[in-house]
Parts: sequence; C-alpha cells; structure tokens
Amino acid sequence: MPDKKRLYVADAHCDTITRLTSLEMALGCLEAAEGHLDFPRLCQRVKLQFMAFFLHQATPEQAWQHLRRLRRNLQIAMELHGGLELLLDWRQAGCGRNTQLVLAVEGLDLLDNAFGFAAPTEELYRLGFRSLGLFWNNNNFLGCGADALGEADTGLTAAGCDFIRYAEKRGFLLDLAHASAKSFWQAAALLRQPIFVSHACCAVLCPHRRNLTDEQLRALGQSGGWLGVTLAPAFLRGSTAENAADLDDVVRHIQHAVNVAGAEAVGLGSDFDGVENLPKGIVGVQSWPRLADALTAAGFKADVVERLLGGNLLKFLRRHGSEITQ
Repeated sequence: MPDKKRLYVADAHCDTITRLTSLEMALGCLEAAEGHLDFPRLCQRVKLQFMAFFLHQATPEQAWQHLRRLRRNLQIAMELHGGLELLLDWRQAGCGRNTQLVLAVEGLDLLDNAFGFAAPTEELYRLGFRSLGLFWNNNNFLGCGADALGEADTGLTAAGCDFIRYAEKRGFLLDLAHASAKSFWQAAALLRQPIFVSHACCAVLCPHRRNLTDEQLRALGQSGGWLGVTLAPAFLRGSTAENAADLDDVVRHIQHAVNVAGAEAVGLGSDFDGVENLPKGIVGVQSWPRLADALTAAGFKADVVERLLGGNLLKFLRRHGSEITQ
C-alpha cells in the first residue's frame, strides 16, 4: 500500500478558476457543494495542478477580457493563501516545496486569426500560460472539435497546422483533449512532442465522443505521451446523473488505459469543478486517497499507484521540458 504521507497528486485538469472567487479559492469553500477544490485542500495533498481557463465567450475581445479577469483573480488568491507558485519551466515540475499551478487554455477561439496568431500567443506565454487546448468541443479557426462527427469532421485547417508548428517551437504543451478524431490524427502526425490528452476516458468502455479509442491510446503510448483519466460520469458510464459512476469505474478506465497505452502513459485529469456530479466515493480533491485505496484493492502495486496519481505526469512534463530546450 502506498505511503499516504508521501502520496502527492498531479492532476492535469480542473475548471476551478471559472467557478470560485478569489476569496473562496484562497480561504476555502464554506460548503463542500460550493466547489471540488480550493487552495487549503489542494496544498494538503496535490503537488501540481493544471488550472484550465474556459473562454467560450461570444467574441475574441470578450474572451480576452474574461481571461484577464480570471488571471487577476487567481493571482490575488495565490497571494492571499501563499504556498503556491506557477510552473513556468517544465523541467521544474514537482520540484520545490510549493504546490505548482500550470495555467492552461481550454479552446483557442480567442486567438482570432484575422490578424495572425503569433502576437496573442506570445501574450498568453507572457501571462504564464504553458498548456494550450486547441479546441473545446466546437470548431474554430484551427479545425474541428469533438462535436464534429463523421463527414462533418474535416480535421485541421491550414492555420491549425501552422499554429501547431509555431506553438510547439515556443515551448507550449499542446492538449488534444477536445479534438475531433480527424484533428487528433492530423495533429499527432504533425507533433514532434508526444501526444498529450489532459482529460478523457476509454471509448471501448464508454463510447462517448470525447473518449479515446484503443487505436488512439496505442498511438499515445507509442509516442511517449500521457492521458489524464477524468472523473466525469458521462465519460465513465455515459450518464451525468448523481451516483451514475463510482470509484470502480474510475479504476476500470485506468486499468484499460494502462493495458493499452502503458503503465507510464496514464494519470489523472479530474475535471474538478467542470462537472456537476462526481463518481460515488469522491467529493473533491480531498478524496484522492480513496482512489489510491481502490487502485491498491484492484491489484496495483504501491509504486505503480504513486506513479498513476502523480509520478507519471511529473516525469512526462520534465521530459517535455528537457526536449524543448535541446
């Protein structure tokens, strides 16, 4: 059984910044129902947390206003609480005593391509963002998101191909979590970095459009990539209802992803505060030890549990940082 005093988690996706105020993040939620994650709970157990900025506003200008407002709120919360820092150099992932936050954008609709994407992409980098999700579920100027199915899925645009080359060279981690099937495969062929999917599950166990097929899981593993298994019940069991999924479902998806992609290619992408209901047995970030117990009960060895809950993601990020500086 893993040593819970040494069990530190690395989680590749949460939407908390879009849900809580600065004070709620910094001081903690008064009621558990108000949020799955806050800084007091986070710093007790989590070594590294991706903070996703969901920017699905009507216009790029409105999206930028929203991004800057959320970025200020996060900075205020970090200053109020202390004990947290932004991860700006991938090679430092998991290093130091503070809990690290990775700033991520979920959907790049705000990069209106009318005047080119280079300048706004550089602005994101200046603001501390290091992970970019090309899409949410909708299409944008880069190509097709996960809602595009069948013949409607035309994949990446020419601008999307150019953007991948540009952003990758700049050092961003590119997230294919919300890509359509064709966009996924075209991006995988273009990328020099391993495939990264921050939050999804396994399509063979639950045929949700956002889940990865075994073919995609194998490609991810063979590339040296990484998948964050999510806690969204719709991805685990196909339903969003309360108690529609449980810890056993999470373990099943982790087990299958490990079997297909490899034991080092799998970790956590919770989607805390991005889903209304969580699997039975998980109420928030404080529940990660329960997942450790469930994985142990399923036969995973202690060192593997530690890697699945955090070690694999930290190793993946450090390797990414070393590769882009060569």
